[in-house]
Amino acid sequence: MANWTASILVRIIYQIGTGICHEFFKMAKLSQGSSVTIRSSGVDAERRRLNTWQAIRADVLGRIRSGEWPPGSLIPTEQMLSIEMGCARATVNRALRELADSGIIQRRRKVGTRVTATTSRRTTLSLPVLRDEIESLGARYAYQMTECLPCNPSPAAMQALQVDADDMMLLVKSRYLADDRPHCCEAIWLNPHALALPDFHLFAHEPPQEWLARSLPVTQSRFSILAEGASGSCAVNLTIDPGTPVMTIERVNTLDSLPVSFARQFYPPMHRLVLDD
Repeated sequence: MANWTASILVRIIYQIGTGICHEFFKMAKLSQGSSVTIRSSGVDAERRRLNTWQAIRADVLGRIRSGEWPPGSLIPTEQMLSIEMGCARATVNRALRELADSGIIQRRRKVGTRVTATTSRRTTLSLPVLRDEIESLGARYAYQMTECLPCNPSPAAMQALQVDADDMMLLVKSRYLADDRPHCCEAIWLNPHALALPDFHLFAHEPPQEWLARSLPVTQSRFSILAEGASGSCAVNLTIDPGTPVMTIERVNTLDSLPVSFARQFYPPMHRLVLDD
């Protein structure tokens, strides 16, 4: 009985060992004859993974700039973009919300998201704005550039131009005089990634707003008016005490529906803004 049991155990062990060896040689033969690579599916491999809202914003801006999504066209839904870009829908929502706040796209419930169209309702930059404003007062116009340098955008410029904090912009500061008295001072950020800028020495003689209107079919997409206390170069250029309330006008100029410049103009106390039809 013991011999019979031992014989059975030996036979079982032999069969198990033979099977293991057989599978081993099959694997060895496979490794010699072919190369097997384990990878994700084609859809996942080709899908871009944009994990931050800033990256998604840059991707959307790139498509608008390239003409893939022209002005007036509908863009894919949040759900479609989140699948394509391999990220959460909330991340796409944040990016599109930033672009909508800057006027680059328009979002409508039950309609979708559309690239803002350049329409005849928009006010084309007149040539020149501040020069006409001063000369209409019967005063002698003069322009002085006080500073011109590459720098990172301010938080307000980041929002208006839809750029990141480490994107280098060109900042031009200037002062406008009426009969040799300070009438207005201006700080304007120009986006060199969206504009072919001239030599900065040009702005020593020609205001950036005039150069934009003369050289490119830019439009004034929107402006806002606020009051704030004068500080830094603003107080110096207007020859007023720091903290003095000044009227501030913020202007965003666009080219093909994309923001290219952001200006802040500061006026001394008692300035009156008159808008005619």
